[in-house]
Amino acid sequence: MIFLVYAKETDQSIAANLGLPDYSYFFVMKKFIPVLEQLGKVHIVHDVETVDAQYAQLLTQDAEIILLSFTPPHKTPQALRCPVFPVFAWEYSTIPDESWANEPRHNWAAMLKSFRGAMTHSQFALKAVHQSLGASYPVVSLPAPLWDEYAILYESRYSPHSWQLDIANGVVLDSHALGLNQAEKSHPVSFEGCECHVQFDGIVYTSVFNPNDSRKNCLDLLTGFCYAFRDNPEVTLLMKLAYHDATHACGLVLQEMKKLAPYRCRVVAVQGYLEDAAYRQLVANSTYVVNTARGEGQCLPLMELMSAGKPAIAPDHSAMSDYINDRNAFIVRSSPEWTHWPHDPRLVLRTFRYRIDWQSLRDAYLESYRVAYHEPARYMSMAQQAHQDLQQHCSKKIITDRLRGFLAEQGYAMHWHTRLYVRLKSRVISFFQRIGER
Repeated sequence: MIFLVYAKETDQSIAANLGLPDYSYFFVMKKFIPVLEQLGKVHIVHDVETVDAQYAQLLTQDAEIILLSFTPPHKTPQALRCPVFPVFAWEYSTIPDESWANEPRHNWAAMLKSFRGAMTHSQFALKAVHQSLGASYPVVSLPAPLWDEYAILYESRYSPHSWQLDIANGVVLDSHALGLNQAEKSHPVSFEGCECHVQFDGIVYTSVFNPNDSRKNCLDLLTGFCYAFRDNPEVTLLMKLAYHDATHACGLVLQEMKKLAPYRCRVVAVQGYLEDAAYRQLVANSTYVVNTARGEGQCLPLMELMSAGKPAIAPDHSAMSDYINDRNAFIVRSSPEWTHWPHDPRLVLRTFRYRIDWQSLRDAYLESYRVAYHEPARYMSMAQQAHQDLQQHCSKKIITDRLRGFLAEQGYAMHWHTRLYVRLKSRVISFFQRIGER
């Protein structure tokens, strides 16, 4: 089988476009490529205008060919000779089933009907699609297969320690260096990128997010932390800001950091694209991973750190409900609130997102700190559970098997043993259905 794969961003453009609409689809595509290579040949498409020409050329190889477009449905190419499957993330209770601005593509329900099927990343999104299009619509939940990459960072022991984050080119906002741990006026700061080496000690809570995306709810993340640990200098909140514009991203965060001063706990914000080695430093040495979002399509950073055995502080709504539980996380309570689809300029209320309980977040911070320092056995149990649960959620084997089965059910020829498995499965189901009818 041959897979054409497409995402808007490329290796060359992604660093300059962090935080812009749909930037994370590139990272998801990169995670899927090793799995696709186990099932067939992979060709990366840089320009959708060339797809039909590539398709015509590849047809001579006598193989099944599909395009996996890592894009939201309204940005997925249509009217191609090549069969198309959009691969998209979604974090709201309903999918758009209306058009606006004289653009029918905004109606996701209609768009999805025009494709052979679709792939998303959670049971939550799957339910939203089936609610609109019916249970027979061919869609599958496939989280990004990233567990294997980060599982090697898992350690079966734990103790707070000192470590250093090496940043080739970025901006660092450190509340202690800025004087925010004192009542006096804070020090001035420059948003010019440079080589940085930041030292960390003690308990480190890590969150990776786009500060320009209100869905990530970074205000609760920060205020809950500072309120819980205002007088504790031994705890740090490390915020990795995924946004290309240092002045804008750091300006947003610094404004909120200053409002909360003075506080003795440490808040460190890092802006800039981290190379793989630096990001692995961050993942391997964090104590906890924190998420306070109002909705998640899957949340790659949360999955990455949990795969490496980092317990979470997070709500269990939207896509996170697939892998957040009380054995691997300190769950932040949440409740639905009415809102609009994120790309709908009319702002009409058509769907639900989730509002977190701030007091629950503050309590989760305090309890997680107590556990890390005073119940190391419980901490390690949660770490191991996170590591194991994410293996079942997003390992290459799990996702490869699920994708293989989904494609076979759509009639795409795979390896002979897969085709045999699908035929046998169909016959077994048919057999028990006949028995039930008797």
